[in-house]
Amino acid sequence: MQDSSEHPASPLESKISASTDNANAEIKTHNKVRVWDLGVRIFHWSLAFGFLSNFFLTEEGSDIHEYLGYTLVALIAWRILWGLIGPNPYARFANFVPSPKGLLAYLKAAQAGQPPRYLSHNPAGAVMMLTLMALIVALGVSGWMMTEIDALWGEDWIEEVHEFLANAVMLLVPLHILGAVIESRRHRENLVFSMIQGDKRAQD
Repeated sequence: MQDSSEHPASPLESKISASTDNANAEIKTHNKVRVWDLGVRIFHWSLAFGFLSNFFLTEEGSDIHEYLGYTLVALIAWRILWGLIGPNPYARFANFVPSPKGLLAYLKAAQAGQPPRYLSHNPAGAVMMLTLMALIVALGVSGWMMTEIDALWGEDWIEEVHEFLANAVMLLVPLHILGAVIESRRHRENLVFSMIQGDKRAQD
């Protein structure tokens, strides 16, 4: 026996339901912000995979090792240009590179368990990013010096500098990942996924 309380939705009720669903979907879309443009995302993952490939897979001194190293430097040169004149405000250095005072204030807040949330890089993340970029550029320069400057050919000290820089980057990579995981849990958003698809939750 059919329950008399059940009845097909009227045309008006269907319209109201559809409008509500559309409004909710629109609000959900509006609550997201496109923070990382396609260029920034390609740069990030290309730099990560390129460095790890050169560190673990290629042979030191091989052509592919050299070319991949120069490619990483070229990627960073592009990122610097994009951070200076690019159209994305979240990718511009002027909008996320902290002052020493701002970095210290953020670290104190983080230590107290109450760091503010940022749409772009937080101050600690910005410093980590710049440090990694500087080390990879220095790595590329030292590699070029090893192979292109005759006076340095076979010199142990330049090879040791190159190796030290590579190990320094490799040491910071897991710290960078750990920081992203901690921030993801703290602010309840997946920062790794946001660097894949580009969006982050809008500021509350």
